[in-house]
Amino acid sequence: MVKTFFRRGCLCVCAIALPALIDNDGAARAFGQEELPSEAAVRSDAPQVVVSEVGTVELHVADLPLSTVLRLLSLEGQRNIIASPKVTGTVTADLYGVTFDEALNAILMSNGAGYRKIGNFIYVHTEQELREMADLAGGRPIIHIFKLSYISAEDARTYVGAVLDEEDGAVFTSPMPAGGLASSASEGGGNAFAEQDFIIVKASPAKIREIADLLAEVDVRPRQVLVEATILRAKLSDDNALGIDFTLVGGVDLSLLGATSRGVTSLTLGSLPQDRFERFNATATTDFSGNVPGGGLTIGILKDHVAVFVRALEEITDTVVVANPKVLALNKQKAQVIVGRRDGFLTTTVTQTQAIQTIEFLETGTQLIFRPFIGNDGYIRVELHPEDSVGFINAQGLPSEQTTEITTNVIIRDGQTILIGGLFREVTTSLRSQVAGLGSLPLIGPLFRSQNDSIAREEVIILLTIHIVKDQDLYADASRRQLEIAEQLRVGARRGLMGLGRERLVQRYYRKAIEAVQGGDPKKALWHTRMALHNDSTFLPVLRLQEKILGERAWEENGAGGRDFIYRLIAQERGYRLPLYGRPAQPMNDHDEQGQ
Repeated sequence: MVKTFFRRGCLCVCAIALPALIDNDGAARAFGQEELPSEAAVRSDAPQVVVSEVGTVELHVADLPLSTVLRLLSLEGQRNIIASPKVTGTVTADLYGVTFDEALNAILMSNGAGYRKIGNFIYVHTEQELREMADLAGGRPIIHIFKLSYISAEDARTYVGAVLDEEDGAVFTSPMPAGGLASSASEGGGNAFAEQDFIIVKASPAKIREIADLLAEVDVRPRQVLVEATILRAKLSDDNALGIDFTLVGGVDLSLLGATSRGVTSLTLGSLPQDRFERFNATATTDFSGNVPGGGLTIGILKDHVAVFVRALEEITDTVVVANPKVLALNKQKAQVIVGRRDGFLTTTVTQTQAIQTIEFLETGTQLIFRPFIGNDGYIRVELHPEDSVGFINAQGLPSEQTTEITTNVIIRDGQTILIGGLFREVTTSLRSQVAGLGSLPLIGPLFRSQNDSIAREEVIILLTIHIVKDQDLYADASRRQLEIAEQLRVGARRGLMGLGRERLVQRYYRKAIEAVQGGDPKKALWHTRMALHNDSTFLPVLRLQEKILGERAWEENGAGGRDFIYRLIAQERGYRLPLYGRPAQPMNDHDEQGQ
C-alpha cells in the first residue's frame, strides 16, 4: 500500500507498505541479505524516503540496514543502484531537501563506502574496493617483476618500450650474462649473472597489465629445426702411360761395358775398356720409360749391342666420400658442425717495436654452418654454408687447402630435400715425350716416344633436408635410441679385442665374480675380484664389488704429508670421523687423530 500526500508544498510519497515485493510463494525478496519491513511492521515511526518531482530527497530512517536504504532510494528515485556484497552497515539519519547525490554520499560515507557512476548504473563499493579499482584503472604506479624464460632482458626492454612512455614509468633489466662458449679455461667463469633473466617495471596497474599481455605473446619457447646434410664427393682418376727406351751401343758389345740390369728393367753401362778406345764406338739411348709411373708392366730385352725396354701402366682410382652431419638448432640461431681436423700454424705480426707470433688453425674436413628462419606457413628460410675440404701445412709453415663450399640462402618446405649445390668437373690430360722428328714418323714413331694420358673426374653433390621439430619427445626418444646404438657398438668393439688382452681378462673375471656372488659363494667371488685387480688395479666396479664382499674398505695411506693436512685439522676441531673416505684405521696405529 502506497499513501500519497502533500507536505510543505511538495508531492510526497510515503512508503508505508510494499506488498509488491512479496513473491508468489510469500517469501520476502531481499536487497542484500536483509528483508524489507512488512506492512504489519509499519508504525508511526516507519522509515520514510521521499523523492520530489524536482529531485530533492527527504529521508527519515533509524538503525535501518544500509542495503534496505539503498533499495528504497533505488525505488523512489528510479535509479539503478547495485551494491557490492562487502557493503554493510546501518543508517540513522534525517535529511531534508537534499539532492539525490548528497543523500547517497551521506548514507555511504558514514558506513565507509562510496559509489561510482557508469552509464545509467550506480555501483556502490567499500572505500578499499574503490581504491583498488582506482589503482587498476591507472592510478598510482606500482612495481612489478617479470621473469623471462626465452628472450633476453634487453630485448624485453625494447618490446616494453612500445607500450610504456618515459612519463608513464621506468624499466630496469637484470645484468647481462657472460659471453658465448669460451674457447679456453681462462675465459670461463667470472662474476656473471647466473639466475633467470628478468625486468623490473614501474608503471600504473593498467600499463602493467598491457606489458604482461605483451610479454606473454613474445616470451615463448622458440621453435627448432633438424638439419640433415648429405655431402657426396666422388673422384675418378684414369691414367694410361706407355714408354719405350732404346740403348744402342756401336763398336762394342754390351758385355764389354759391364752392362748391368736390375730385373731386366733398366740398363747401366760401365766404363769402356782401354783397348777399345782406338776403335769406333757410339752409343744412343732414350729415357721415355722414366715418364711412366712405377708399377704396371715392364719388359726388357738385352742382346749384343741393343737394349730395349717397354713400360706400360693403366691406373684407375675411384674415391667416394660421403658425409652425413645432423644437428638441431633454434630458430634464428647459428649452428655449426665440423667433422675433420685442425692444423696449427704460426703467423707473425711485425710492428716498429716488436714482432708478435700467434697460432692460428686451418680447419679442414666436412663442415656445415647454417642459420634457420622458421615461417608460420610451413616454409623455412635457411642461410647455408656447407663445405668439404682437405689441407696441410707445408715445411715452411704455410697452410694450403683444397675446398668445395657453397654459401647461399634458400627457402624450402618443412621436410623437403633439395639439391643446394653440385659440381661436376672433368680434366683430360695427354702428355707425349718423343725424339724430335723420329717420334712423329708413321709406323715407327711410337718406338721413339712415350705417352701419358690421364682423366680426372670429380663430382660433388650436396643434399639438404630440414624438419621443423614439432614433437620434442619424439626426437628425444630417437636420440636415446642412437645413444643405445652407440653403446652397443662400444661394447661390441670391446668384445672384439683379443681374449688374452688385459681388458678382456678383467671383464671375464668380473663377470665370474658376479656369478659367484649370485650363487652364494663369496670366497670364489673374492678370488675372481683379486684376479681382475691383478690385471687392472684401478677397475672401479671390481673395487666396489670387493669392498662389498669384504664388508669394509681397505686401509691405505697415500704417502703424502700435506694432502689431508687441512682436512685433518678441521676434523679434529669439529669432530669429523677419521680416517678419511670411511676407511678403517690402520692396525697398531696410535695416532690421536685416528681415534675420532
